Amino acid sequence: MAREEVTAAEIARLANVGRAAVSNWRRRHEDFPRPVGGSPTSPTFDLAEVLAWLEANGRPVVNAPGRHAASGLGLATVVASLLPDRPAVVLDPVCDAGILLAGAARRFGDTAIYVGQDPDRANVEAARKALSEVGVNSAGVVVGSPFLDDALSRYREGADAVVCLPPTRATWPADDAILDLPWAFGPPSQLDPYLAWVQICYAYLKPNGVAVVPVPPAAPVRASGRRVRAEMLRAGALRQVIALPERFAAHLSGSWQIWVLSRPAGRPQYTVRMVDLTRRRPEEVPTDAAGWHTVWADPGTTSEVQAIELLDEDVLLLPARHVEAPVRDVAPEYDKLRASLERLARDLDVKLPALPRGRGPTPQTLISIMDLVRLGAISFVEKGGPVQPGDVVVPAGAERFDAFVVGPDGQRVPGEVLRCDPEVIDPYFLACFLRSETNRRSASGTQGGTFRLDLRRARIPRLPLSEQRQYGEAFRRLTEVTNQIERVSALAADAVQTAVYGLTSGVLAPPRGGRDTPRSR
Repeated sequence: MAREEVTAAEIARLANVGRAAVSNWRRRHEDFPRPVGGSPTSPTFDLAEVLAWLEANGRPVVNAPGRHAASGLGLATVVASLLPDRPAVVLDPVCDAGILLAGAARRFGDTAIYVGQDPDRANVEAARKALSEVGVNSAGVVVGSPFLDDALSRYREGADAVVCLPPTRATWPADDAILDLPWAFGPPSQLDPYLAWVQICYAYLKPNGVAVVPVPPAAPVRASGRRVRAEMLRAGALRQVIALPERFAAHLSGSWQIWVLSRPAGRPQYTVRMVDLTRRRPEEVPTDAAGWHTVWADPGTTSEVQAIELLDEDVLLLPARHVEAPVRDVAPEYDKLRASLERLARDLDVKLPALPRGRGPTPQTLISIMDLVRLGAISFVEKGGPVQPGDVVVPAGAERFDAFVVGPDGQRVPGEVLRCDPEVIDPYFLACFLRSETNRRSASGTQGGTFRLDLRRARIPRLPLSEQRQYGEAFRRLTEVTNQIERVSALAADAVQTAVYGLTSGVLAPPRGGRDTPRSR
């Protein structure tokens, strides 16, 4: 798959900071991604590396208007890769911050004219900036709306390529004026704003022009939209339905699709290419023509379906119904999982340690984490820095001080990381008391009753190291029980899912006579 590159200005917009902040990150952080292209004065960076760095350093990813866009640029690249070669005009009827137009501009450069409109002037300015940073003329992006004062009306049936990420809402006249709007496939229900935008996009297409429109999960199945879907099929306008992986982009919840439409220049082709990418990882979705040709040639991913086969009572546009995925031979995998689960369950030791009765509530001298940091007993590991066995991690987003100690594998979990001087603080003791009721209540008792975790203000008892280790060992044994059960549970879930797949696909058969007998080999 082609690597997607972003400029420093695009990184600043992703992280909602100024360009100076990105320059500072490059100077101050040795682990900041290195340039992969561009020029010395205008370098470009690998988008995946940038997103990983931002996440590891706890920096939220948003674009200028505030919409989540961690995968917005990836979506724009995928949409652009489905457009026809060498378009003269690329149009977005509601361009928002210009992500899709800029994605097309990164592919075609200044060989095309980019035009768009949005009713929000702030969005128009953001879109112009996005296009200018890619190096193309942005003068064609203006304030307007296809429902009110269409600034792009002269492009009706005149654009080679149209892109659009439909807004979640769209209002149009409910009186006779609705008949004057470009409903080539019939007036849509107010429940289906995306079907209105699909038709708006189609209205701008010239003969043989192509529109690429991401649509939400309801678009292919909602009953209120079946008449519009049927008319698209009868007109030969809908050419491809591409089902994307779950949550393909950060701001797209659920299983979205991409619809590719074309205005027939002659006799329509009444076939629809159904593409099922739901079983793929998001990074496996093609971003160039070669990748799409590979997908279209794979019968386990793509099927050419006659439109008449889709014109039943419900008019469901679901590629998974028409693509036969190759059956995997999971028998060896199931045998391995079954044996591993039996072995792990056999070795499971879920005995909680016996804990004698304590002396009851007794006053203890407490010390804050910040004071321990000042004394050098504890240090904070820089965000994104490597963790090591014995570090204490407080996971990000936890609704309490849900601390745990990093094991031998050194696996990193997003959150704050504390490193103990083992001659002063036992890490298991620290993790145990970070979970205490006192710290939990202190963390949740903020203004307005909302939760706010301030690790530096958490407090633990001042105890000799020998006593710390006694508490720490008890905590380690308690958490090991949970860890063992979680490992068994995860393995059991994998084994059951594999077995269900095998039974329902014919690869596996139920035990003869209802008894658990070994499979014949």
